[in-house]
Amino acid sequence: MINRENWKDVREWLEYLERMKNKNPGTLKKNWQFLRHLIEWADEKPLPQARLIDPTFPVYLATLRKDGTNASRLVYSSVVKGLAISRSYFEFARKRWHRYRPITESWIETLQPTRLNKPEPTLKNRRYYTLEEVRKMLSVSTETLREQRAKAGAALLFLSGMRVDSLASMPRRCLDLHNLRVFQVPSMGIRTKNSKAKITYLLKIEDLIQTVQDWENVLNEQGFASDTLWYTSLSRQGEELYPTSIAPLNRKSMIAEDIMLLCEKANIDYLSPHNFRHGHIVYARSFARTADQLKAISENVMHSSTQITDRVYANLKPEILQGIITSLGDTSIESGIKTYAFSKEDTLKLIELLKRQLA
Repeated sequence: MINRENWKDVREWLEYLERMKNKNPGTLKKNWQFLRHLIEWADEKPLPQARLIDPTFPVYLATLRKDGTNASRLVYSSVVKGLAISRSYFEFARKRWHRYRPITESWIETLQPTRLNKPEPTLKNRRYYTLEEVRKMLSVSTETLREQRAKAGAALLFLSGMRVDSLASMPRRCLDLHNLRVFQVPSMGIRTKNSKAKITYLLKIEDLIQTVQDWENVLNEQGFASDTLWYTSLSRQGEELYPTSIAPLNRKSMIAEDIMLLCEKANIDYLSPHNFRHGHIVYARSFARTADQLKAISENVMHSSTQITDRVYANLKPEILQGIITSLGDTSIESGIKTYAFSKEDTLKLIELLKRQLA
């Protein structure tokens, strides 16, 4: 039987995150999903006595099935995330309630994945949409407004690197195509991760920009107001546009369906719309020559640090990585690899970024 005090403590922490830390509903829901495992692990025992519970929480997660049956175990990334959230909860609880004093900081640090959790090492093959694939999508025949809207959405996602939910909720006033910028500002109606606000910029790729402009022209011809959603709604038959300004939370699934349609017509593998963001970052980084340029890319996708951009999204293709590493000590120009003049500081920073990718 679940200990009711444990449940109340966890709910109070989630309310604190919502009220004081302004966490969005999606983040709170994910936190609750992970903390539910913590409550079920403790069962009748109070969480302030978590140090005495056997098996330990990391071992419990290592053997936990998704639904309590014979389903597959939790994936490693879920275990890592769940333990990180649990550590944050216990750190909060120690400061909030005196009864959590038996939970020491050193014990909290033991909430780490075990070897039972860790999967066998494999080569990562991160997929993303390349510029060539985007152009192939845009080259298919346009027979409906839905297909034209999908093309414009694909082009804008690649040009901007914005998140899909931001596109799904973006009013027309947030896009300044003339100056190649997007006002990702929640007070203007657009949804962003953790409600961050920033003016971001588009890559200057003329044919993709023209596709976005063509859709802008359609919206202008309809006389849609600035608060109308840029990725506006269509009639059931896909023949008429509706000037809606309301963006339900699940609206990004509609964009995914549109991209799936484009991929099918272009005969390319479907990836989630988020992979336009990945493609944007990889493409932009291929032109970056200084540490400042790498930082600009990271800030433009609204990451708090270049480490996040580099670790999660910007893995180099093997052939590019090979070319850079093998040419670092090569002073000749016969290798066919284009060379650039780096400052000593920029060279050291770039080497550190590459080393983190190889780790």
